Amino acid sequence: MNELPARLQSFDISHADDVVCEYLQTTYLNHPTRGPYIKSRVLYEGVEDDIDDRFSLELFGLFCESRPYLEKWSRGYGGSYRYRILEEHLR
Repeated sequence: MNELPARLQSFDISHADDVVCEYLQTTYLNHPTRGPYIKSRVLYEGVEDDIDDRFSLELFGLFCESRPYLEKWSRGYGGSYRYRILEEHLR
């Protein structure tokens, strides 16, 4: 899914993309031992101070599903999804 959900139309998605892409690149892809997988809850906690404060964990999940650089991989026991980071689609 690459279309922006209607509930997120008023958010500054471009800024959120910039913050998330930078976080994924520096904290995961450039890290020597972390791989290209991240849980949505962990990603949210890592960027929540730098993105629109109207994002909740649920709305952030919608955001993640609409990003071409995140591929939904699996659902964890705690309810958060695990995503594979598609480096070729990062900004």
